[in-house]
Amino acid sequence: MKEIVKSAIQLKEAQLFLDECIRTHELVTLVTLKQNGEIRRYEGWRVISSYWRRGTHDVMNPKSGQKRKITDVLIFEINRHPVYI
Repeated sequence: MKEIVKSAIQLKEAQLFLDECIRTHELVTLVTLKQNGEIRRYEGWRVISSYWRRGTHDVMNPKSGQKRKITDVLIFEINRHPVYI
């Protein structure tokens, strides 16, 4: 079965959505590019903080407690919505 691609969203909309997820405690699925060039998928992670000046968001895995800092411009996809700059 073919996977349906949802409509693309702009980076600014993605940042606002992630900020809203901080307030609502909604779990998100992110596909990002790491600093070393590796593509990473974060499924069911909670957004815990944002830094607009640095252009990053902090996410936490609710099961293990692991935390990661994600650079906003390196986000490819949020909840199956492709992100463009």
